[in-house]
Amino acid sequence: MNSFFFGGKSRGSFRFLRLLLHLPNFVRLAWRLFIDERIPVYRKAILVLAELLAVIFAVAYLVNPLDFDFFPIIGRFDDLLIGAFVILVPGAWLFIRLCPEHIVREHVDRISRKE
Repeated sequence: MNSFFFGGKSRGSFRFLRLLLHLPNFVRLAWRLFIDERIPVYRKAILVLAELLAVIFAVAYLVNPLDFDFFPIIGRFDDLLIGAFVILVPGAWLFIRLCPEHIVREHVDRISRKE
């Protein structure tokens, strides 16, 4: 799990599958860092601003959706993929990357131990 959060070198479709597998832990990590008092408020503001932009994007998507129905498998899950990977992940990823690494590692270890 540590290599996932700190830039593991996995390439190809396995990286995408790892991201899907670790998405709940990724969200849990972002939330734990957000409520951690040791993380400065200005770094938390980055997550809030990124998620506000994501909400604006989501509203724009509802008004004029991009459909990938011409792809057999992706067409069924395009709304979920756009919601998870275009809206949620980039803002949370940036927030996690800007947090102090020792605090991130502490939370990753706790999540790994299911605390």
